[in-house]
Amino acid sequence: MYTWILLSSAVLLFVLSIGTAAAQPVAPKPAAPNESRTTITSKKMTVRNQENKAVFEGTVVLTKGALVVHSDVMVVFFKAVEQSAKDGQMPKAGQESRTDLPVMSNRAVSMIEATGKLVRIVKADGRATCRKAVYDEADDKIVLTGEPVAWQNGTRVSGEKITMYLAEDRSVVEGGSHVLIDQEAGGR
Repeated sequence: MYTWILLSSAVLLFVLSIGTAAAQPVAPKPAAPNESRTTITSKKMTVRNQENKAVFEGTVVLTKGALVVHSDVMVVFFKAVEQSAKDGQMPKAGQESRTDLPVMSNRAVSMIEATGKLVRIVKADGRATCRKAVYDEADDKIVLTGEPVAWQNGTRVSGEKITMYLAEDRSVVEGGSHVLIDQEAGGR
């Protein structure tokens, strides 16, 4: 029982350490593009320790640097990681996990799944909508499904699936891709 309480407390502290506010949704402030802090706000948060996940429901907003994701439901999945001698540190370069996501109680974010009637994603240079967006930490990518549409510099792209590779600043559209270029809006 004592171990369960400690684990529950550790996971709750982890979720709180990434800036979670479960009581009232708050509009996120614009973040600096190089900011690595991740903040999630929602009306309700449920931590499921045995399943290694936290579920956020109701007006969910995730902010990480210049990336903002709005959804009805967001599930954050955790994975076990080896911690260095110093608590809170991620493994060194070349090891499995990246260094920009928080670690607590030997767990780190592995995947984030956002779903809803309309999932909205806003980046500094573009935006996208869909019904389901899955962020994979290991590959630093977001996969959009459920009528995904993306806009950037006057170009509108749609298809069955859009994969956004964040670190590489590139996207791949699969399944009936459709591109609309508005040359008047291209310079904006």
